[in-house]
Amino acid sequence: MNNICIKVDVDTFNGLKEGVPKLIKIFDKYNIKATFYVTLGPDNSGKAIINLLNPSFVKKMLKTKAASSYGLKTALYGTILKAPIIAILKENLLKISKSGHEVEFHAFDHRFWQDHIYKMSQKQIKEWFEKGISTYFSIYKAYPKSFGAPGWVCSDTALNYIKNLNFIKFLSISRADKAFIEQITRLIEIPSDLPCLEENPKDFIDSVVKMLDKKSMGVLPIHAEIEGGPFMDTFIKLLNIIKEHTVFLTMNEYFSKIDKKNLTIRKFKLKTLPGRAFSCLV
Repeated sequence: MNNICIKVDVDTFNGLKEGVPKLIKIFDKYNIKATFYVTLGPDNSGKAIINLLNPSFVKKMLKTKAASSYGLKTALYGTILKAPIIAILKENLLKISKSGHEVEFHAFDHRFWQDHIYKMSQKQIKEWFEKGISTYFSIYKAYPKSFGAPGWVCSDTALNYIKNLNFIKFLSISRADKAFIEQITRLIEIPSDLPCLEENPKDFIDSVVKMLDKKSMGVLPIHAEIEGGPFMDTFIKLLNIIKEHTVFLTMNEYFSKIDKKNLTIRKFKLKTLPGRAFSCLV
């Protein structure tokens, strides 16, 4: 049997409003408990327009049917249209936990982090986290146990801030091929080590199945806007293929099963993975 965590990144207002309820219905049908990493602040998705200068980004947008995945409004949020505050959809956020799923912290302003993390000062990082964590606490009356960084990117400055957040028990901010102990924070990093649909939609299912033949545990990264949107049928097809020989764990359950004594201690590295427009941590 394979042990898989389904890690759901909720990046946008539309992803929380439309994609999350659809995914919850799917998980109910297959008796799966997933872990949702939520964005809570302004949806500034429209500010990604500068990335249209990057041919790799344009290719990715076309490949993942970005227009139907995110919607026209999302493409304009933070530019022509005012950025909506994602946490205003409080009932949808609470529905995740009420349905028995885990909810962890992904972002305050997702777009700002993804575009500026390597330039953000210690003060900016502190303010970003304080706004996000306080919003999370106001909704769930508890602190998150882990952090999953937007875009799988993070700076040493941010890691030095995170190491003092005593409620954070582990990280999930990279695309490394196996878990390890991150050197700055001394926290266990549980990477998204299975294929990401948006990077290679055509061969996604075959890629996941082949990789599961090689490893007994893994984290499958999905997005509320993608698998809860135009690629929902592809996601369901994958679940139908793997369900008979898979045990679905939450991220915290995965964390509890890791053999912590035999993990490598190292720092993150940057790498551009096939199908990705920009480098991410591994």
